[in-house]
Amino acid sequence: MMAGLLPRLCKRARLPLAFVLLPLTVAPPLLAEPTPDFYRGRTLTLISGFTPNGENDAYLRHLGRHIDRFIPGNPAVVPRNMPGGGTLVAANHMYKAAAADGTVMGMFLSQAAVEPFLGNKAALFDPLKFGWIGSLALEPQFCAVGPGPGVPETFDDLLKKETVFGTSAPASDIYRFTAVLKNVLGAKIKMVSGYPGMPGVTLALQRGEVSGACGFTATALRTRLAPALKSGEMKLLVQLGGATTSEFGKVANAIDYARNDETRELLNYFFEALRLGRLIAVPPDVPTERLNALRTAFASVLKDPTFLAEANKMNLVIDSASAADLQTQMERLSKYPPEFFEKVRQAHQ
Repeated sequence: MMAGLLPRLCKRARLPLAFVLLPLTVAPPLLAEPTPDFYRGRTLTLISGFTPNGENDAYLRHLGRHIDRFIPGNPAVVPRNMPGGGTLVAANHMYKAAAADGTVMGMFLSQAAVEPFLGNKAALFDPLKFGWIGSLALEPQFCAVGPGPGVPETFDDLLKKETVFGTSAPASDIYRFTAVLKNVLGAKIKMVSGYPGMPGVTLALQRGEVSGACGFTATALRTRLAPALKSGEMKLLVQLGGATTSEFGKVANAIDYARNDETRELLNYFFEALRLGRLIAVPPDVPTERLNALRTAFASVLKDPTFLAEANKMNLVIDSASAADLQTQMERLSKYPPEFFEKVRQAHQ
């Protein structure tokens, strides 16, 4: 019907048929701006889910000082802190509010990243849809006590004597790992939460407001906490992670205290996240070319002699994971059955 109508309309209006057909022609899609042209003159914002001046924040800022050299177009790089909710605030922002054009990249905790699997309604994102970039550092964490009368000397002592531990927000690894030791292994821990990240917890320990804390990284123990560790003002009770390290002496591994296979599986789930480290991602739907450019830049900076030399001077150990590693681990963690996640929820309440 339309085929017969168009010629009649053209004849009545004295217009060529091609003129009428022109608006009906489908225009070809606009090509995305080439990556070098896109980033030239623009700014890449690095969102840190951590408080300033901590070792977590130091890793992201160190990356920011070097990664621009490896991004086509060499954008300016500006860090921005967005702490809160055990880095859930930053993760939610990256998923819901950050520009999905490749100009925003963020870092948050692996523990925060798996919150949606646990049914946390405050986690407003799908971990499988982030554009993962990689992780800078995979390292174990430790629980420690400060000086004072009656503090535990070993983790075995902590299983018998109640001790006050400082923690951060419920979604943070500081809180989670402390709760797991209490609820799964039966450690006699009284938790005092609400401290602003690891710097706040550390200060509370140094002031004697609390007697212990979990979440001390190997990087912190090598740097700012090394004097306290050497002098005996801080004593390590237990390490949290899949593999046991003797870098700081003989320290028990929490997994070795698993009473049965079920307990071991729970501990492995929590501490598996330590192998992921501090996760770096971009929002969903970043154009593929720009996502690949950022992934390539991240992989390249990890091999850069200047970046590595400066990291060494700062005692930042670079032990990285790729975007593919993070995606694989997230997919694996997402496939646990619902009944397992219920046990996980109970373990860290």
